[in-house]
Amino acid sequence: MNARPFPRMKMARAVTALLLFAVLSTAALVHFVWYRAATQNIETVVASLDAQSTAAVSNELASNLALVSSSAEIVRSIFFQGAIRPDDEVKREFLFLSLLREQPAIAWIGFGFPDGGFFGAHALPNGEIEMVDIGQAAPGKPRPLRRDLYKPIPGDIFFENRLKAESVYVPEGSPWYRLGRSSAEAAWSFVNILPNGFEPAIVVSKKVEVFGHFEGVVMVAVSLHRLSAILRGLKMPEGSKAFVLARDDAVLATSEPSDGMVAAHLKDFAASDALAVAVALAASREKAEGFRTLVASKALGPVFVSSGKLPFEDWRLVTAIPRATFAGDIDASTKRLIFIIGGIATLAAVTAVLFARILFARPLSRLAEQLHLIERFELDAVEHRPALLTELDDFSSALKRMSSGLSAFARFMPVEVVRPLVDGGIAPRPGGELREITVLFADLPGFTELTEELGADVEPSLTRFLTLSIAAIHAEGGTVDKFIGDAVMAIWNAPGDELDHALRACRAAAAIRDAMHAMTPIAPKHDAIRVRIGINTGVALVGNIGSTERLSYTAIGDVVNLASRLVGVAKDKGVEIALSDETHRRSRGLLDARLLGCVRIRGKIAPVRVHTIDPTVPG
Repeated sequence: MNARPFPRMKMARAVTALLLFAVLSTAALVHFVWYRAATQNIETVVASLDAQSTAAVSNELASNLALVSSSAEIVRSIFFQGAIRPDDEVKREFLFLSLLREQPAIAWIGFGFPDGGFFGAHALPNGEIEMVDIGQAAPGKPRPLRRDLYKPIPGDIFFENRLKAESVYVPEGSPWYRLGRSSAEAAWSFVNILPNGFEPAIVVSKKVEVFGHFEGVVMVAVSLHRLSAILRGLKMPEGSKAFVLARDDAVLATSEPSDGMVAAHLKDFAASDALAVAVALAASREKAEGFRTLVASKALGPVFVSSGKLPFEDWRLVTAIPRATFAGDIDASTKRLIFIIGGIATLAAVTAVLFARILFARPLSRLAEQLHLIERFELDAVEHRPALLTELDDFSSALKRMSSGLSAFARFMPVEVVRPLVDGGIAPRPGGELREITVLFADLPGFTELTEELGADVEPSLTRFLTLSIAAIHAEGGTVDKFIGDAVMAIWNAPGDELDHALRACRAAAAIRDAMHAMTPIAPKHDAIRVRIGINTGVALVGNIGSTERLSYTAIGDVVNLASRLVGVAKDKGVEIALSDETHRRSRGLLDARLLGCVRIRGKIAPVRVHTIDPTVPG
């Protein structure tokens, strides 16, 4: 069942009606339309500010962590270059203390020895610094522990106390040591246990090798409490919150604890923490590492949640910024502007109605008429229609130039092919179809000798022959396929359908012959035989043949080859027209033809029955 055609109207009427409707409806809809538009603009502005804030926080956090990594590289390089040996107690203490005091983000700087020993500097929460030295364990004995406590003073540190005890901490069993030793690059890990006991931290570790000999592993740690302090120190918009998350939404740090606590996982935050709830909701529905989305919160209204991957392991920074943080003043200003915008909209609509027909509707209607002329291939009727708008005037000029180009294009291709190309009936790409056609080849006999005899003066005779041949072919509905030297190839029943294509081709052949005999012969010895024509009917591959860059609409196949060779049969039999038995049969007895007999033709196994069409003898 065919679908009902979609109702259409002229462009001029449509443009006018649309603008009139805008004028009549603006008064009723201005508040809703413009308030909604303003709201969308606010969302765009807020999203941009949120993106800038998130990028700034991400960059600052990444910078802090990069400094932590560079501290580990400094220690590794110093040990590698031999400036300080790992077992030089005094110098390594000075190095670790200097780096620890220089980088507030660092909680630990340490070194794990291959024999299981460990030495490190630890920044305590109260501002003091302790040096921890864990020695190698004797068989069956615990590891000896020495802790030196230092108190910072202006420009220096002051030794306070030394404690000696035993330690169960095993550096070579910690993730940071194993990853650092097995990796050629810096290795990041998350650990819960450090030399002082339970202290969740992120640790970067690097292997130290000197001339291929493994010396140990450098570690620099940032405790999660310290990481949270870093987030709190960043320039976050008021009322917003930042999270550093690891795999499976495990919480490494947050810029603001929930009820004084930092949950281990997003889903563990209290329901009273609206920002954490918004982040958990966004993370549950957004599976990509990087995203920016808007989450509705009952307590805070819309909340922008942004997630971006950090350049460390699989961590990501997630920020939650309430829309109201940015948009409070903007919302108030927008409401005041609505009435102003409504007045401007009314004036603009009235003005548009007055000028629409002059500037748009009428010129576009005229351009549509020009396009229809090109679609019907009435190229001579296309003309330039001046318009007030430069773009529409250029469009009209371009249509005129296109019509001129198509006119020239049609001289190089059959019009029957050009017209479907213009209206979309034939796709301009390689391809074809098998269909039954009748093929005609016609050429001038002895053209080579004529060229040698007449030279350049043979051109008018060739042009006259091709001109009358094309006229006879077109008169019978044929398509001129190509010119091959002094020969012309034409086909029938392609691209359009012709039921009596064989008969039409034969009538065209007879018309070409009669027209040639009606003229003065080119030369006296070319009087009796003035043209030779071969005609054959059969199935061929017809369509756009060639490459994606260059195409030719033509027919190929045995039917074309036989039609070409029948020109030579006509020469051998001393006639002007030779047609195959299949063409004669397809003429359905309406053709007055004479059988020439069976002829052996190169490329054909069996002899071919050939006919001719004798000239009509005047009665």
